[in-house]
Amino acid sequence: MRVARGYAWAGLVLLTACTARALGPHEVLVLVNRKSADSVAIADAFVQRRGVPDSNVVHLDLPKRLSAAALEISPEDFTRYIWAPGTQAVQERQIGDHILAWVYSAGFPVRVMTTPPVSITGLTFLRNRMPILETLPLPSDVAQKYQGQAVPPAVRLGMYASPIYAGPDAPGQRAYYAQSLDRMREGEWLGTDMPLPAMMLGYTGERGNTREEVLACLRRGAEADHTDPRGMIYLLTGTNVRALARSWQFPGVQSELAAAGVTVALTNAFPVHQRGVMGVMAGSDVVNPALVSSYLPGAVADHLTSHGASFDYPHQTKISAWIRAGATATAGTVSEPRAIWTKFVHARYFTHYRAGCTVLESFYQALRCPLQILLLGDPLAQPWAPRGTISLHGLDNEAVSGRVRLTVQTQAEGPPGYGHFVFLVDGCRVAGPQKEPVYPLNASMLTDGPHVLRVVAYREGLVRSQAFDEKSFAVRGGRPGRRGWRLPWRKR
Repeated sequence: MRVARGYAWAGLVLLTACTARALGPHEVLVLVNRKSADSVAIADAFVQRRGVPDSNVVHLDLPKRLSAAALEISPEDFTRYIWAPGTQAVQERQIGDHILAWVYSAGFPVRVMTTPPVSITGLTFLRNRMPILETLPLPSDVAQKYQGQAVPPAVRLGMYASPIYAGPDAPGQRAYYAQSLDRMREGEWLGTDMPLPAMMLGYTGERGNTREEVLACLRRGAEADHTDPRGMIYLLTGTNVRALARSWQFPGVQSELAAAGVTVALTNAFPVHQRGVMGVMAGSDVVNPALVSSYLPGAVADHLTSHGASFDYPHQTKISAWIRAGATATAGTVSEPRAIWTKFVHARYFTHYRAGCTVLESFYQALRCPLQILLLGDPLAQPWAPRGTISLHGLDNEAVSGRVRLTVQTQAEGPPGYGHFVFLVDGCRVAGPQKEPVYPLNASMLTDGPHVLRVVAYREGLVRSQAFDEKSFAVRGGRPGRRGWRLPWRKR
């Protein structure tokens, strides 16, 4: 069962022109466990709300033993049932040139039983290749202690360093500006070495959330976009090891955000009965997120404890409690991480978020070692992204044949303006990125039948917020043959 979007054969249908975002819906691959009703329903809602192309949705056949209630998966089963079919779909559909992240619906295990265990999002980030000891800049005493053991120092000690982490590693050290994922992959910076960030929309197993709670979370995520929220962010201090692990990060982040017009409270008191909360970073094994009177759409919260995403461990608060209480995204580890700050979300998360990045982009720029952490919520929420609109012109007839000149008009609220454009047909990129807002569509190169054309406009700058418009159309007098993911002009 593929997520239905609907096409018009005889006529042209203008689909909703979406306002600006950083990471875009055409840049994520959504994975669905077709044997889980929760997985299908949640994916359907996300895809339709966010405008993810049909080509970017992959339905997987997980066996019963890896059902929605399963917490764990072996590395071999991850490769066989998730990684291999997912990457194969990307290759066959010819969309790999613009996929920047994977998004798991509900209905998937959260923990991969490597040694030590990693999260499903962590192994995806590594592109299913565990880090090698020789590639890590280890102190000599550590390297000697773990000689001949490739994985343990990287994961257990949190020494793997993500290439997209934006720092700092200690007070006073260098930190980098926020950037969107497409900026990181382009040119000579990362290129083919770009990792694959991933998030999970929700977990609906034991001690997780209900389907309705996850759907409400996704609604809040969409409602948050471009709202420029004024809610308070609470960075909670304390004397226990969980609070101390990242308290050194708080003063600098408070200053950064103050300069950007965001108010941060450094306090040892949980924000009980507070309204309009935009963020919470706590350090505690037990919290009650419901004590907050209200969270703003787009709010992000976590509580840095060992078993926040170990849903089989009953003795600590689970990250699902934040989603239930009204947060839009959260994070927690799937196995014992110890109090190593590199494994948890750095407080500069909110700096990247304020700069206009999406939830997913902000998380990964704030995670130095994102291998054991599970990220839950709406990956595309972006409350501080600038607004913008886009409209596609030229597809004005009921049936298209021959050559058609398409033009794009954009309007940006505030600088910088839109400077790059990408055109996709049926999910495959056919032109761009280019500076000219024009595309000469040659309909005779398409098969007869229904098609979808999407144009994406990118703003200039480090955080390249984007907007898209999309039209479905019918080709008459094109190439005969069955419409599929492969397009005639694409190299096999």
